[in-house]
Order: sequence, then C-alpha cells, then structure tokens
Amino acid sequence: MKMIPTLRLLVILSTAMAATASYGEKRTYKWVDADGNVTYSSRMPPESTQHERKVINRQGRVIKIYSAPLTAEEKVEQQRLAELAAKKKERARKRAIHDRSLLATYSSVEDMEKAREDKISLIKSLMHLTNSRIKSMQQRLLILSEEAAQFERSGQQLPFTLHSQITNLRDQIAHNKQFVKDKAVEMKEVNHQIDRDIARYRELTAEEPTVAERGPTPLEIATNNPDITLDRHDRTLLTTFSSVEDLLFARNEELENIDFNIRQAYDRIDTMQNHLAELSNNADEYEADGELLPDTLLMQMKQVMSEISHTEATLMDKRLQKQKVLDQFEKDIERFRMLTASN
Repeated sequence: MKMIPTLRLLVILSTAMAATASYGEKRTYKWVDADGNVTYSSRMPPESTQHERKVINRQGRVIKIYSAPLTAEEKVEQQRLAELAAKKKERARKRAIHDRSLLATYSSVEDMEKAREDKISLIKSLMHLTNSRIKSMQQRLLILSEEAAQFERSGQQLPFTLHSQITNLRDQIAHNKQFVKDKAVEMKEVNHQIDRDIARYRELTAEEPTVAERGPTPLEIATNNPDITLDRHDRTLLTTFSSVEDLLFARNEELENIDFNIRQAYDRIDTMQNHLAELSNNADEYEADGELLPDTLLMQMKQVMSEISHTEATLMDKRLQKQKVLDQFEKDIERFRMLTASN
C-alpha cells in the first residue's frame, strides 16, 4: 500500500476541518415562540428549547427538527394512547390465537353445531341433577323444621346442632337454586358464543377481502359524520375496537376470568357445606348419647359457617361485577353501532 506523505495528510485534514467549520457557521436555526413569531438565527437562545425548532442548511433546506417538550397533559395523553395501543395489540394476539384454535378444532360448521349440542346437554344434565338435589334437601328441611317446632312447643331451647343443620340446609337450597339460574344464563351465553364462533369461522374460511372492500376505519366513519360529536370515550372505543365482534371478544375475555372465580366460589361453598354436614352428624351423635358438644367441635362448626358466609358474599360480589361488565359492554356496543352507522 502506498503511504500518503505526512505533510499532505495534514493539509487534507486542515482543509476538511475548515470546510466543516465553515459549514457550521452557515447553519441556521428556525423556531416559533409562544406569540407565534418566527425567528431565524445561527445561535439558539435557552428559551427556544421550549418550542419546536428546525435546523436549516445553506441551501435553506430543513435538515433536522427538534420537537418541543411535551406538557404534563400531553405526557398523560401519550401514556394513555400507548396503553391503548398495547391493549389493542394484546387483544389482536389473543384473537389470532382464538382464530387458529377455531380452524384447528373444527373442520366444518356442522362440527360446531355438534359441539353446541354437547355443551348444552351437559349444562342441562347439571341443572337436572341440581334440581333433584334441591328437592331432596327441601324434604330433609321439612323433617328438621318439624323437630325444631316440637322443641319450641315444649318450651325447650333449640339445640345448636339442629339450628346449624336447618341454617345450612336453607343456605344450600338457596345456593343450589342460584346455581341453576346461573347455568340457565350460561346456556344462553354458550348459544351466543357458538353463533359468534360460527360467524367468525365462516369469515376465516372465506376469501380474504381486499383493502377496498374493508372500507374506512370506525374512527374515520364517525369523524366524517357531521351529525356526531365525539368525546374521549368515543375516540377510545373507536380506536381500540375495529368491529362489534372485537367488542364481544373483549367482553368474553373479561367474563371468562369472572366466571372462573364464580366457579371456584361455588366449589368452595359445596366443599364447606359438606364439611359442615359431617360436623353436624358428629354433633348429633354426642347429643344422642346425652353428652355435651366438645368446644373444639363447636368452634369448627362456627368457623365453617363463617367461611361459608364469607364465600357467599364474595360470590355475590363476583355476580355483581359480571353484571356490571355486561351492562358496560352493552352500552359500548350500542354506542359503537350508532357511531359507525351509515350517515
């Protein structure tokens, strides 16, 4: 390799540095102050950093733009929009998983109808079994209530075990009746979900629509309608969801988590009620032998009854939460349809 003489190299570097310095001196900044005045200068005053400014070269072309710092409100809005975008992305990911699951699970609409029949049949069986259990418990409650009436007629104090058995049976009857009602609601939800899945399955197995066929976005439709005034909730709704189906999918996501907690509460109540029935049977044996109930047994019965009451309160809260979610999504779906309707 041929070496460049040192003197020549120094000349080249000096020329380059001079050119750079000359270029730097010719650089011009442009910014607009709070009063809307446009200013050009080779130097930037400190206060100009609070506004958008542009760097202009010798030919008058903008080569760089410095954005003005965000206000506190703008930062909050930016964060809100970022969270919305993240939720929308996550929902799209879950929707894609659901779509793949539909295509992998079913080979035809007939398969989906068969799945509907199986699910409905299972729910009906549970409802029938629970109604039989309720009838049996009501007959047992009649017997215990008659025993309690005999104690009252004779002026004797009602034994704690008899009182707890009657209370437990009443709670179980009410609990099982509510279970039947919840299953009736679940049966309707299964029908609706299968209907939506069938519609989605048909979309997925149809030909992919072109961009022109997809049309404008919901936000564009609403914005172009002069009769509509959008508030923040409307814009969030139209930005987050692209269709009513997306809203239903999001609603089902929330309901799945709530329903899981409801099922857990039901299972826990059933377990504790069975435990209380066993404790009551043990107490009956002590009373039949004319012995006093051990304090530990009494404490266990009271503790289980307290846990049942607490879990039933939790169950009620979850039912109210579910109804609140249903009501909110019902309003949002109605509003979405109104906003995206044809002018």
